[in-house]
Parts: sequence; structure tokens; C-alpha cells
Amino acid sequence: MDVSMPYGRSVLAGRIPENVLVKSVNSKKWRALPERSLVKAALERPIGIQKLRHAARHSRRVVIVTPDRTRGAPSRITFPFILKELQAAGVDKKSVKLLVATGLHKGETSIDLKERFGAELLEDMEVVIHDSDDQQQLTTLGRLRSGTPLTLNRDVVQSDLIVMESPVEPHFFAGFTGGPKLILPGLAGTETILRNHGWRNIDDPRAHYGVIDNPVRAEANEASRHLKRIFSLNLVLNNRKRIVYANSGEIMASFTSAAEQVTRHSQVQIAERPDIVITTNGGYPLDRNLYQCIKGIAVPEEIMHGRSRIIMVGECKDGTAHSGFMELLRSGTASEVYDRIRTSDTPACDQWQVQILCRILGQNHVWFVTRKVLKSEVESAHLHYAPTIEEALAAAKLLQGERVLLVPEGPAMILRAAT
Repeated sequence: MDVSMPYGRSVLAGRIPENVLVKSVNSKKWRALPERSLVKAALERPIGIQKLRHAARHSRRVVIVTPDRTRGAPSRITFPFILKELQAAGVDKKSVKLLVATGLHKGETSIDLKERFGAELLEDMEVVIHDSDDQQQLTTLGRLRSGTPLTLNRDVVQSDLIVMESPVEPHFFAGFTGGPKLILPGLAGTETILRNHGWRNIDDPRAHYGVIDNPVRAEANEASRHLKRIFSLNLVLNNRKRIVYANSGEIMASFTSAAEQVTRHSQVQIAERPDIVITTNGGYPLDRNLYQCIKGIAVPEEIMHGRSRIIMVGECKDGTAHSGFMELLRSGTASEVYDRIRTSDTPACDQWQVQILCRILGQNHVWFVTRKVLKSEVESAHLHYAPTIEEALAAAKLLQGERVLLVPEGPAMILRAAT
């Protein structure tokens, strides 16, 4: 059987032997509607709040918050509509600030922004790339109920109106991306993020794909309530990164509605636990680096049995990224690193990604199919390297009659075990 898995901006082809049972899971198809029509309609019918053109009146300091490059936000489409609404409210473009919510992701550049927005859209607008370590960008707002110190970007705290745009998709420990997650971790200080992403929160059984009620998101929800008026534009993208659903309005109500739509289309019950899962990060931009690809590896975690194997396919055009992530993985065996994180009183940068990977490796072997230049890095992350899907299947010792599950959309899916 021939297969094609998303890989960067293209696909990686492979062949699966005929003597095994192969099943592919994909999200349900959305009704095909023009992207601009979806965004326009969403802004015309906000949930739980007045239209943006009305909410923005008399606002002198407006901040538009957008996620970083890994989220694939289609800002060339959304931004003109947002600016038009602000203009209708009498808000001059020169008084609007664009704030990129990077969280702990470093390396966002003006080139990345121009690729996503286009140079013309960014003219006459101040652009700030959030830096969680830059104290001049931050202000402290006390502590969350958990005791986590709350430090957020000063611009978003001091604004009269916050306009947020973000895709909503399944997330491996926050349940879903988008909504308040754009505030925490997106615009938070490093200590706030580290505490929010600490061992206890990540280890919580609710901190998995498709679960809204979990401690990571609860702190993000609480953080968003420390801010003034927020207007959210929520987007759902298909596997071609096209907008298939959009809504807008009050941050929690609109986000929850979008997450419910994603669940209806993306959640699949798996009747029989697979022996091998071939998964991806859905291609570009989420498979830009090895760090992000842990999300694809985590997709099948809840449906595996003890002898199941995972094959991850990702281009990783930016290499491994996140040096702290690799340093932590190289500091011992997977089990040693996992135990060290569990017993440490001080959270380390990127430990959540390492924690989840090592947790999976404690149960299942993982083969990573990527560029040959990354072989040593892949192996130093305690993963098995393979240059092709066929070689990964051979190394994983695929047997006649075994069940192979294909998950081409990777982190866009929510997999649940039926038994």
C-alpha cells in the first residue's frame, strides 16, 4: 500500500506491506466556504460581546495579539478585516500596536512577519515581538491562585482594547491552542511560564489533547481575567492551512465554541489499539523543528498498548531548535531524565516537552523519519532514526497481520481508545 504523509511544504511517500491491516484516520470534512466570507461573518456576529467596531470606540491604545510563526495563522486574510473594523471605530492604524505572542519560542524575525502578513499590512504600525526574558517588556500583576507569579507583557496590560487572532486546534497538554493560551504562555514572563508548565500540571491526567478542563489552561483563563477588554477572533484551519471555521467575541465563550467545533470534526474513537502508528506534525509550519515534533509523537499516546511502536515523520527544516530541550535530553537516559524532572523543585526551560517525550519512551519505542543530516540529533534525543518510512517499518519489525494506524494530520487529531 502506498502512502503519502505531510512533510514540510510537501509530502513524504512510502510503502506499507500488503500483509498487514492498515487504517487511516482523518478529521471530518468541513463545508467548503470562502475564507474571507467566514472571517467577515464571524466579525459580524460576535459571541457574548458587541461588534469590534463598537468595542473599539474611544480606545486610544489598541493591541492586536497574534501567535508566532509555528501556528500558521493566516494573517494576510484576517488582518485587513480587523483593521477595517478598527478604522470604522475611528482608530487610526498608527495608534495600533501588533504584539507577537511567542511565549518561550525565540527567533521570530521581521522576515517571518513579512511572510505571514505582507510588508504593506505592517506599514505605519509598531510591531513588538514578545520576549519573556526582557524585564522592560513585563509588568507583575501579583499571583495566581496556584501561587504562580503572574507577569505579563506591559503593552497588553496597559492597552484599552486587546484584539486576539489565533487558530484553535488540539494541543498535547493544554487541550487546545488559542483563547487564553495566547496570553499565558504567549505573553507571559519566563518564570510564569515555567511554573505554569511545571511537572505537576503536565503530569495531570487531564493535560492531554482535546481536554479543556485542565490545570494548564485553568491558569491561562485566570491570567486573562487580569486584563481589560479582550475581543477574540478564533480560526480553525484544515490540513491545507485554509480557514474552514471562524468565530469571534468574548474570549472564553468564543474559544469554547470553537474548541467544541474542533472536537466534533477531529475526535476519533479507535476500536482496536494499533501495533504501529505512523504520525506527523501536519507538515509546515509545525514540523519546522524537532522540538515541535514531540506534539506529533504524543498524538497516539492514549491509544497505544505496551508493544506499540510510533513512527514520526517530520522535515525539521530548522533542525532541533531549543538548545535547552536537547541539553536536557542528553543529560541521561530517558528514564533518568524523567525522574530528574519529577523530583526537581526548580522547573527548567523546555522540560515539559522532554517530560512528555520521556514518558512516552518509557512505554513505547519511537522511530523518527527526517533528513539524514539530523541523524545524530535524533539519536541523542533517545529516538531511533530512519531515512524512510519503509526503513522505519523494517527497523520496528512490522509483523504479518499487525495493525498499522496512519495519522496524516498528526496534532490536528484527537484520538480516544474505545476500549
